Amino acid sequence: MIRFSPLFLVAAIAVFADTPEADGAPQIGQQVLARYYAAVTQQAPKTKSIEMDMDFSARLPKLKKEGALLGRRIVSSLGKISFVIKSITGDNTVKQYVIAKYLAGESEMSEKSHDAAITPKNYKLKYRRAESFNGRPIHIYELSPRKKQLGLFKGELWIDEETALPVRESGIFAKNPSVFLKKVNFTRTYAMYEGAALPARIESRVETRIAGAADLDIRYSNFGPESSAQ
Repeated sequence: MIRFSPLFLVAAIAVFADTPEADGAPQIGQQVLARYYAAVTQQAPKTKSIEMDMDFSARLPKLKKEGALLGRRIVSSLGKISFVIKSITGDNTVKQYVIAKYLAGESEMSEKSHDAAITPKNYKLKYRRAESFNGRPIHIYELSPRKKQLGLFKGELWIDEETALPVRESGIFAKNPSVFLKKVNFTRTYAMYEGAALPARIESRVETRIAGAADLDIRYSNFGPESSAQ
């Protein structure tokens, strides 16, 4: 269970609760957002110096071509992302213009210095509703990016009631991570590891400039600390 110090939570409420977007939301929406900002700040160090297994499958529906990759995704202490490829199979078009381009785009984006955090500075947030997801109560917010910047997206954020951490994000990227991609729709689902919410699955429909529409399904597992051997 995530715990917050009273002073930290009060500071978060003071900074974020008076934004125009929060003023128009129910009181519960303001409270959950304040806890969310505090929780993601506290967990930030736990999302780095970590690695995980990656099972990446992709297909081009119109061309009826498929490809798959097994590997290890590594996030350094500075947040830079790299990959160790164990195997890659399937059609060469899928491997070269879908899988390889996606991985290259993620690595390049992690190398660039920019703020893509979900905060009032980057987004307009509107409280939508409370629901249940996997048997747990959650709160759903609508996000609208304030600028066209890498990493920002238009869509939804789902926040867990108990931990105040994200359980799901979905939408369309405001700016494409690669010149080879025209449009990226995604749904990112999170899992808890050592008190941090880490990506467990990404489902995406990508419009590529060369190969047309592509469906991606990326699953992460076996989370652990970054290995010095890597």
